[in-house]
Amino acid sequence: MMTLKEFTRYASVHGANLDRWPVKAARAAQDLLDHSEEARGVLADAALTDALLDAATEPDLSDEREQRVFDRIAERLDAQTVPDSMPWFLARSPLRIAPTAGFLAMMGFLGFITYHQGIVTLPGAARAHDLSGVMIVSSLGDMR
Repeated sequence: MMTLKEFTRYASVHGANLDRWPVKAARAAQDLLDHSEEARGVLADAALTDALLDAATEPDLSDEREQRVFDRIAERLDAQTVPDSMPWFLARSPLRIAPTAGFLAMMGFLGFITYHQGIVTLPGAARAHDLSGVMIVSSLGDMR
């Protein structure tokens, strides 16, 4: 069952002709129209609005006047000049800052994580916790 508020919204959007309404809404609207005097008043107001919109037409312009307007527009467009160069601060940058900064930050983060996890090591860099190549000799001459 359609409420009067929904009916008013559909009438203001689609007008008084129920054929222009969505099918389900038109069926529900017809049921509401059968039982509600207020809905019939809303539809009458929508019909009046439709009639006013249909009566509003384009202004009657002669073909000569229309052609003169188009000619003046074309003259103005032809008279405009395009500068040979633009100041650097008005020109569009070849690199957009936000995507470039985001890409560089992500690459730095991935590089840091890759090195920190030991996936890639720098040549000649000693690892702090790797004692595999160290021979410990005690003061007594024992090797461990």
